[in-house]
Amino acid sequence: MKKTIISAASLTALSAVAAANISASEVTVESGDTLWSISAGASQSIEEIKSLNNLSSDLIFPGDVLKVDAEAPSAAPAEETEADNDATTYTIEAGDTLFAIASQFDISIDEIKAWNNLSSDLIIAGKTIVVAEEAAPEAASVQEAPEAEEAAAPAVEEVEAAEVEEVEVEETAAPAVEEVEEVQETPEVEETEEVEQPQAAPAAEPAVTGGNAAAVANSLAAGKSYVYGGNSASAVDCSAFTQQFMAAFNGKSIPRTTYGQQAAGTQVSNPQPGDLVFFNNFSHVGVYIGNGQMVDALNPSEGVGQRAVSYVHGHVDGYYRF
Repeated sequence: MKKTIISAASLTALSAVAAANISASEVTVESGDTLWSISAGASQSIEEIKSLNNLSSDLIFPGDVLKVDAEAPSAAPAEETEADNDATTYTIEAGDTLFAIASQFDISIDEIKAWNNLSSDLIIAGKTIVVAEEAAPEAASVQEAPEAEEAAAPAVEEVEAAEVEEVEVEETAAPAVEEVEEVQETPEVEETEEVEQPQAAPAAEPAVTGGNAAAVANSLAAGKSYVYGGNSASAVDCSAFTQQFMAAFNGKSIPRTTYGQQAAGTQVSNPQPGDLVFFNNFSHVGVYIGNGQMVDALNPSEGVGQRAVSYVHGHVDGYYRF
């Protein structure tokens, strides 16, 4: 701790200078000055100086001229200053700066920062700081402990965060596997079977193959009814019936309509069982089975069955072979 020893002559000189400065009604702010240091020199409170100069804050700048109204200090403050210089700690007041505190205790700013582990010049009013070297080790050890605790805390938090992240990855991984399994469980085989089953049913339709045309035609006609536009195992119209007959009789595929069938066939003059006979400008067709007989789907009232070719009103357009 530095201690200033002032001789009697020097003290007299300094007192004279101080009295001259303090008795002045105005003070010019110099670099490092604060309202606290100016108020201490003028024996006025900070609030009195602010009120006298209409200041709304403690902020002052070098070159500012401040009004003061002070009296010459007595010898007692000099003793108090010397007593303050012997202090080991100091409680920061509003308006204090490290420069002003260092000047008051005859120490450097770097010493204050080192003894109090300060990383900047920022200080807070109400905090107590060390202003003597002999008090520094104890204060440093007290302030270093919280720093060690603060350093340890993030390490624990990082480990916990890592564990949480690992758990989240595992939880998100499970649904991904489940989604893949759901896609793989799609019954592709069942869809294939459903497509193949309808194909098997029509294959059984032309089971009545071979034999003569009359047997095949009458077998197909059994149980069927006439429905215009129908083409199923139970309902047909005239061209649908002849189309089914050709597929069952000789395995040939012919067009669906009477006009398409006439265009695909070859007209013959000597009809044989199994030829098709067309009527009334190819608007009707039946299966010729010989002896002037045919099997056809005539209309809803006459139905599907065997009858004479001459039974149909109108005229015969011709016989066609496939």
